[in-house]
Amino acid sequence: MENPIVLDCEVYPNYFLLALKRIKDDKILTFELIGEESTFTVKERNRIKGILVQHFTVGFNSRNYDIPIIFYALKGKTAKEICDLSNKIINEYKYGWLVNQKHDLPSHQALTHCDLQEPSPGVMISLKLYGGRLHSNKLQDLPIEPNSTLTVLEMNATKVYCINDLDTTIDLFNQVKERIQLRFDMGEKYNLNLLSKSDAQIAEAVIKQELEKINPNINFSKPPSLEKLKIKSYKYQPPNFIKFETKELQDALELIKNETFKVGNNGSIVLPDTIKKLKIKIGETQYQLGIGGLHSKDKSTSIIPEKNYFLIDKDVASYYPAIILNNKLYPKNLTSSFLNVYKSLVESRLNAKKSGDKVVNESLKIVINGSFGKIENRYSALYSPDLMIAVTLTGQLSLLMLIEQLELSNIQVVSANTDGFVSYFYKEKFRDYESISTEWENVTGFELEETEYKALYSRDVNNYLAVTEKGYKGKGIFTLGDIGKNPSADICVEAVIKLLKDGIPVSKTIKECENIKKFLHVRTVNGGATYKGSYLGRVVRWVYVKNGDTIYYKKPNKIGNHNKVPKSDNSLPIMELKGVPEDLDYERYISESLDILDDIGLTKL
Repeated sequence: MENPIVLDCEVYPNYFLLALKRIKDDKILTFELIGEESTFTVKERNRIKGILVQHFTVGFNSRNYDIPIIFYALKGKTAKEICDLSNKIINEYKYGWLVNQKHDLPSHQALTHCDLQEPSPGVMISLKLYGGRLHSNKLQDLPIEPNSTLTVLEMNATKVYCINDLDTTIDLFNQVKERIQLRFDMGEKYNLNLLSKSDAQIAEAVIKQELEKINPNINFSKPPSLEKLKIKSYKYQPPNFIKFETKELQDALELIKNETFKVGNNGSIVLPDTIKKLKIKIGETQYQLGIGGLHSKDKSTSIIPEKNYFLIDKDVASYYPAIILNNKLYPKNLTSSFLNVYKSLVESRLNAKKSGDKVVNESLKIVINGSFGKIENRYSALYSPDLMIAVTLTGQLSLLMLIEQLELSNIQVVSANTDGFVSYFYKEKFRDYESISTEWENVTGFELEETEYKALYSRDVNNYLAVTEKGYKGKGIFTLGDIGKNPSADICVEAVIKLLKDGIPVSKTIKECENIKKFLHVRTVNGGATYKGSYLGRVVRWVYVKNGDTIYYKKPNKIGNHNKVPKSDNSLPIMELKGVPEDLDYERYISESLDILDDIGLTKL
């Protein structure tokens, strides 16, 4: 992964630009076609080919767009012909392989190339939005409408825009380069090109290859198309160990066993309304089942254990893999050979984790966890909707078994979510707590991992802050620096965390902060946004100031008015980073921090 070069293309009827930038020294190289009938010379084509073949290149949505476009240009096509293909890619062809097939072009896999779109966290996220989440220096939309005939000045503006996109791509590459390195390492181990694949795609590729080694007769044909896919139905068969003592849970189990789970036309399991509406109360906490996992219906609350109490979180180690292996579940079209491969991967990962082999541990974690994402993907060779519902329901019912036993022993469970739960109880009940947990492990074959909390501050089950001896664990709004979500005045959350963890006043944290990035709100605006009549773009970011204005949607609503972008009143757009504004409204940020405290059940301080 030495000396990566990022690339990007801009395409117009009379202008084509290929821009490249070497990350280590910021060296920029551009190739341009000016005029509709212009083509690259043989010398230029050879130079471009040499760069692509000899170097590790990086792009964004490049396997579906930029690489096919570049290969098409290397066939001696004119700027106008390249623009025509660009329009077809945007309007007709969804995937790069289809472009390659239709126009006899090489695949990106013939190169050492990484399309960052799949390895990066997030679904259907634009490069501009990643730029907002990563606090890239400048957010900018395409300056000239597609398919325009450009003037020389507009060509220069387009080049500046393209180079800014290269910088954003570099920001994203630097954020996920450890994930890219893992793909290099795994590619060498399995002799596969995994650079432009998501975790789930890597899992499918590796498992298919390993299965072929032990059973070459397995049929890896993909499931039928939507037109041919008949709606199937499944009955859930719980493992024999799932048993309940209370009538409410016994009735719930019977309902689930007798229910029919159907597969919709899109290939996904449809959760029956009877189960959607099923509310299970154990002790003082209510639980709801779902396709994605168990959830407790938490209220905003803050728990700081009293002197004679424990507040403990228990999670099931590698829950879904353990369910698959312990219950011998596998996609029927892959035969039981799947279990042999899966077990080998899980054991290899555990051995690597124990020995401190980080590369193997993280690589196999991708394969093991990613494979479950493919089980409900109807385009995957691993597709198995009956397996998906068997795994998720078994996981939820198993947890409810343990929660029931704890509550029957007067050990309160205050929260549960997918693969774990939090208990709050007298210290004198600890022996019972451990005994019940151990018995459950013996019966189910699962393994619990324990973390003691010093405090738990929760808005709901998906948004909480848990303080531990070593620091804290946050989820939802309490997760900082996560490019899977938009920044929303992170300084407010940081101020709350410092108050709860270290006792530092909210106002002190906010007023002493000099980092503009921590005050930013970022949002995607469909159709683009305007501020005081000036167009900003489809991804906007702003701070609150005392003398600010409101950001509006460019596109009017049904009655002809322009809706305001939520939470953007009294704001100042920050499309290019600079210092903290002199009239920054610190009091508003303090107020938002106090609102967070109020949301987790604490009095505004």
